[in-house]
Amino acid sequence: MKNWGDAKDAEEKNRLAWIIKENHLHHFPLFDQTIFINKTDFTWTKEHPTGYQSKEELARAWAVFMPDLFFPLRKTIIEIDGSFHFNSEKGVKQTKRRNQYYDYADLKLITVTPEDMKELSDDELLTFLKQRLSDA
Repeated sequence: MKNWGDAKDAEEKNRLAWIIKENHLHHFPLFDQTIFINKTDFTWTKEHPTGYQSKEELARAWAVFMPDLFFPLRKTIIEIDGSFHFNSEKGVKQTKRRNQYYDYADLKLITVTPEDMKELSDDELLTFLKQRLSDA
């Protein structure tokens, strides 16, 4: 991931977080919080599951994700999805898998693209976020 051009989204994350906080839509989100979704019952946790002898054993039981912005109390995730998510077979497959797990775990997903971040003013982003967060 460290070599992906569109993975450097700290500026976008900060902008979204401040729009949300400054407009009292919700508390400040968790950034890049690792979450684990159980592959059997789709429960999720922020705590690292224990009792596994290896990473491979853990990966057989849990899907591991790191959402861009996470609101645990609202069970809401905001992902800033760049070109990797749409322009490669691997990206499309991984994004579809991620989105399915979020859905099965009853986590609301809001996606924003870097293009949205460039094209929309703060007021337009606020309207976009209000609309989607009110559904969460």
